[in-house]
Amino acid sequence: MFMTHSLTKQNKGWLVLGALFFVNLFVIFFFWWQGSSASFGGAAPKGSLLIAFGKLFGLLAEYAILIQLVLIGRVASVERIFGFDRMNIVHRWLGYSLTIFIVGHPLMLILGFGALNHVGFLSQFMTFFTDYEHVRNAFIAFLIFLFIIFISIAPIRRALRYETWYFTHLLMYVAIGLVFGHQIELGDVSEGVALYYWLALNFLIFGLLIAFRFLRPLYLFYKHRFTVEKVVVESDEVVSIYITGRRMEEFRFKSGQYANFTFLRKGFWFTHPFSFSAAPNGRGLRVSVKSLGDFTSKLGNLKAGAKVIIDGPLGIFTLDQAVKQKFFLIAGGIGITPLRALAETLGQEKKDAVLFYANSSAKDIPLQSELASLPIRQYFPISEASTEVLPPLQRGRIDKEKIVRLVPDFKEREIYICGPKPMMDAVRGILRELGVERRFIHFEKFSY
Repeated sequence: MFMTHSLTKQNKGWLVLGALFFVNLFVIFFFWWQGSSASFGGAAPKGSLLIAFGKLFGLLAEYAILIQLVLIGRVASVERIFGFDRMNIVHRWLGYSLTIFIVGHPLMLILGFGALNHVGFLSQFMTFFTDYEHVRNAFIAFLIFLFIIFISIAPIRRALRYETWYFTHLLMYVAIGLVFGHQIELGDVSEGVALYYWLALNFLIFGLLIAFRFLRPLYLFYKHRFTVEKVVVESDEVVSIYITGRRMEEFRFKSGQYANFTFLRKGFWFTHPFSFSAAPNGRGLRVSVKSLGDFTSKLGNLKAGAKVIIDGPLGIFTLDQAVKQKFFLIAGGIGITPLRALAETLGQEKKDAVLFYANSSAKDIPLQSELASLPIRQYFPISEASTEVLPPLQRGRIDKEKIVRLVPDFKEREIYICGPKPMMDAVRGILRELGVERRFIHFEKFSY
């Protein structure tokens, strides 16, 4: 999937991150064992084991949360190793697994101390809640964490607007702040070397988060003064936003990458990820956006002169992954944006590239004139609803027959896919059935 030097670089990244993960995990277990080992003796009071494991679950919950912050922190070196889709998958499943630690931590402590003090569950809970301020804060954080995990369940997440999902996740920072004091006041990392280690680990990760997620975009805005130059209607549902600024030749990105954009105008203060739809030119940037919700449907009303904060570039859906010298690009819907940029770069480099672009109907194809004039080997628009079949337009869906007939040398090509998830899954399945090796199929799933 990668060139030899890229493979080595990525493997080194995996090894470094894996080593850091397990070293910190070992240190956490070491400090926990130092504080809780007596609970495993035969003479330990009743409930001691539950208390010990309750403390461990609390430490592991905080460690998992710190890993979550690294995954969402847009730390460039980490993002280049994993890519957006893998980080998103790890982030989501780690979030679900947090439920075990977050629920297990207070449950075992209440049961353990209840057994130790010979009182019932409710009585011990009320003792914690009324007598310890940090426990009250931790309980509020507990409710916030459960709420965020609940709205992250796939059917519920899909029913929410992106803006609602995004802003409710900001409550995570409130929860982390509430629970932090609880951990350093009580438990196995509340004093000595363990406390200094825990403080250093937390402040390091929060420092990375602040630096990459907040300070870096502000620095780029200060340096480049990103400004909307114009907004162009490409089709009934797609608009292109052209962005200019100062020293644009110094803002470097690669075709296939994306960034998070915040337009500083009333009604547009929501951060959204969009792929660059044109190759780097040193003069300006372009994103092409389809109307898919309340926010994106308003972008056609965005006026020239609006300031823009850009967090990026991000993503590994680039030509750096390629080993072969021939390419097969497969797009569906607004997934054309990164592939249009890739096709432009491939044309400039005089590479042999073929582009498939599937849409529901021929009239829905945005950037049509640009795509038809790209200096690539062949471009095939594909439309299921079209009643005409005039070359290069193909009727139907992307299937085995079209791939074999129109791109007979597809096994000799690097294949890049971008589009709706069902389309990408279907195309990847077809390619695997046709004998294409996984390492030559490149894709990134952009979803929250």
